[in-house]
Amino acid sequence: MTAETPDSENAPAAKPTPWWLWPHVLSLEAPLVAVLWQAALAHAHGIRLTPMLSVGLGLACWVVYLLDRTLDTYAVKNVAELDVRHQFYHRHRRVLLWGVIPLALVALGWLALWVIPEGVLWQAVGLALLVALYLASWSAQGSRIVRDVFVCCAGLGGIMLVSRMPLPSGSRLVLSLLVLGVMVLSFLRQLDVRMGHVLPKELTAALLFAMGCTTSTRFFAMPETIKEPVLECMLLALLFACNLQMISRHEAEEERGAGSASVTGRSREPLMLAGTLACFMTLLVLVSGGVVEQSLRGLLMIYAGCGVMTLNYLVYGWHRRVSADAYRVLADLALILPLPLVWMPECLAALRQYFHVA
Repeated sequence: MTAETPDSENAPAAKPTPWWLWPHVLSLEAPLVAVLWQAALAHAHGIRLTPMLSVGLGLACWVVYLLDRTLDTYAVKNVAELDVRHQFYHRHRRVLLWGVIPLALVALGWLALWVIPEGVLWQAVGLALLVALYLASWSAQGSRIVRDVFVCCAGLGGIMLVSRMPLPSGSRLVLSLLVLGVMVLSFLRQLDVRMGHVLPKELTAALLFAMGCTTSTRFFAMPETIKEPVLECMLLALLFACNLQMISRHEAEEERGAGSASVTGRSREPLMLAGTLACFMTLLVLVSGGVVEQSLRGLLMIYAGCGVMTLNYLVYGWHRRVSADAYRVLADLALILPLPLVWMPECLAALRQYFHVA
């Protein structure tokens, strides 16, 4: 009889993964959400994007999620504590780190050098620096000294690179301040773990995700001031932050037991949803009244945002009745189901023309 190793003791029994959960396990849901929101934003701005821009965004988003979830597995000592998706990444992390991710990075490099427009490329490079700092601060584990050196090198190198980017001075300033802010919060987080509440992982991930979704539209829309793209990005970040916060809260409740959630934990999430929905409704009133330019986002994009928040609220109402895996899938669907509203006028016009001709 062979002796059991610690890994075999901690390894959970393999359970069949339901078919509807595989897109989430393979991290395909985030690239899909990013590509669909980019397409909706481009349509709202009246921009035609080449298909390769969608391929590049989807592939870049997929690589980031692969890295994030694979690095997360190194922080867990007991494999039995991992959920279904992280168990998958724990089992296949060598293949991912030494095979899949390098091949995907090569494909991204080819797209960046020979396909993507230069203006979009420079914005993507700046965003990649922020993503590297995010992974070093929240996902990468190991020696604190090595991590701090990596953050310093990436941050200072990023600021030097930003200063050389062919971007407007306002964009370079905002990007440099973002790099500095992430560096400062990363170091403060090492000194006091409570600093994580200043800029939680969910909010940081939501902001980076929103910046990725708006990269192409920021370049092709050519806004006169930086105010419009910044506000657009902030509104998107609010949507994604609510989505991630809901998922994190539901996972935490499942770990503690649904009945042990505190009153604060029960009341904060609905308030977040209601507050974000109120922001979109206020913007809708301002745009309808002519106080804010309609080109800011388009009424239909605001309708879509309101639809996302309404669906998120409905999904949250079911969070005690479904598993964490099912809740993640429902939360992702809530992000994309209202997006067809953006194309509704064209669809209605096509239907009218069809029936008129018929």
